[in-house]
Amino acid sequence: MSATQKFSTGKLHCKIDEAVFSRALFLCRLFTGSALLYVAMGSLLYWREFLVNTALWGFPSAVSVSFGLSGTQLLLGLLLMLGWHARIAACLAFPISLLCAAVFFLGQFNNIAVAWCLLLGACLSVIALLGPGTISLDYKRSQQAANRFLRG
Repeated sequence: MSATQKFSTGKLHCKIDEAVFSRALFLCRLFTGSALLYVAMGSLLYWREFLVNTALWGFPSAVSVSFGLSGTQLLLGLLLMLGWHARIAACLAFPISLLCAAVFFLGQFNNIAVAWCLLLGACLSVIALLGPGTISLDYKRSQQAANRFLRG
């Protein structure tokens, strides 16, 4: 009995079409990555305020930290959009984004920033748990890792 026959005869609550599921994961990655890119570009465009806020928080070498945070968020957004190491990028993107938001707003969050962080956390947790999907650069590598894991 193959793995697909095991899952198709099991007790499923709903039938999920693989193509639709993969497109939904792709859209989730695309929109989440573009949101990360948008915020990272905002941090880089308003780099003076971001740099001053980083220095006010007491980070040593504030210039390196501020550009490092923005650059890391930019890179993680690109990785998510392309689907390359998407699970690792999703796990790293949430704390980096929270730290960037805390520095940018200087710890004084408004309702929109809190809602953005919650929605970003929800999307990133979906990507971290479900993986990149078939429309990604990482699909073949993730399938090989899953097969090694399931073989025992």
